[in-house]
Amino acid sequence: MLFLKVTRSVKRFAARFGWLIAELVFVFLGMYGAFLLERMHDEDMDMLRKRQILQALVDEFEDYEQELGSASDSLDEAYGVPFFTAYGAGERPFPTPIPYGGMGSVNTGIWEAMLQSGGIEVLEVEMIQQVQVFFKKLQDLLDLYSRFERLTEQMILPEMDQDVSYFYEKEGPELRDKYKWYVNSLFTIGMSLQTLSEQAGATKEVLLAEYEKIREKEEDEKIKYAPRVIPTAESDEESVEEEAEEQENKAQVPSDAHSQAISYLINQCQSLADFFEATKADYDQSHAVPFLTSYSEGEQPIPTAVPVDLLEGINIKPLADLLSADGVDEVLDAGLLESLSQLVDKISEVQNIHQEFSQRCRSEIISSNDHNISVFYASESTELKENFQWFPNTLYTLGIALEDCQKESNSILALLDGQTLNSEDTQSFDSQSESENIVSESDANQSQESKDEN
Repeated sequence: MLFLKVTRSVKRFAARFGWLIAELVFVFLGMYGAFLLERMHDEDMDMLRKRQILQALVDEFEDYEQELGSASDSLDEAYGVPFFTAYGAGERPFPTPIPYGGMGSVNTGIWEAMLQSGGIEVLEVEMIQQVQVFFKKLQDLLDLYSRFERLTEQMILPEMDQDVSYFYEKEGPELRDKYKWYVNSLFTIGMSLQTLSEQAGATKEVLLAEYEKIREKEEDEKIKYAPRVIPTAESDEESVEEEAEEQENKAQVPSDAHSQAISYLINQCQSLADFFEATKADYDQSHAVPFLTSYSEGEQPIPTAVPVDLLEGINIKPLADLLSADGVDEVLDAGLLESLSQLVDKISEVQNIHQEFSQRCRSEIISSNDHNISVFYASESTELKENFQWFPNTLYTLGIALEDCQKESNSILALLDGQTLNSEDTQSFDSQSESENIVSESDANQSQESKDEN
């Protein structure tokens, strides 16, 4: 408006034309600045989403490594080693069936859900290929195990009352052709379990390395935009003096302040852990699992809005006030303060994700009067229309963020419990040392008295 008023007040055409050009440049710069801000916000959200997905995959592959390794050890110990030891020695061991459902606890649904929801778009191609190869081999192992169980059920279980010689050739220690599949399948399953456990560990390390890169990049960004202080000789001397004063003050801090702070933090973190555990369970049961499961299976579930009051009742102000309090670094360890600061940041992130998600649901889903499948899906298509593909992505991201806050709260609780135990041990040691000193002084006094009497 200012440019327009000035332009109208100018009488000459050249001057007016110059002001019009200046106005156009001003408008362009404003729009370009808004575009840059929006792009920076999108990059931050992509980085946050990538970090959450990587952390979820690291946890998932850690479980795969443990479960597959445990299954391999159990299979070898109970079935593989006894059978092949006897079979290789020329004996006739009984082809014992493996309990039904031994591999039923391995869940492969998370990767399919990521593929359907577009959650892997932020990952590199090489990493996606490596994870995909693992799940392909895992699915092959599950199929092999299912065939093994089916053959065992059909061909061995009905003959359990037979003598062991029934399964072997009349002459020699070899199984009959009808049952040679047992040896091959048992060996293949055992080797595949061990190989997949090692591959899960290797994939976890790759994902963890990428996760550390993202985390370091976020830390570098924080340091990059933090205000810098140019050190001088005077400031160095002052910092040395201040550090000495801080050390003296830390030595003078009473131990009861530390124990009171630890007790207060335990109550706060326990409340947060309970809140996120209940919220995550209700969120998964009511929203995430029904939609993502149906969507990953090729169905056409209709998107529904998440509750506006999903995070109602959470309050991080007590923790934030504690972290910003004067002298808190003299009472609590730096590592604990860093963990608490990360927890506050993660809770703020999940609040922002939920707020943006609920607002978009209200504006794009609830505002639509017609909730037919044709609104969200093209005819005979199992993928959401392009303008609704944000829904499964954000639905999954919010669930990961809630779980991340729950894990962080439980991790800090474990750290606080450890500090409580250490404090109790220190107090016990101090009291014991004090009692030993008293006894020593008493013995010394008694010996001195006996010398005086003599």
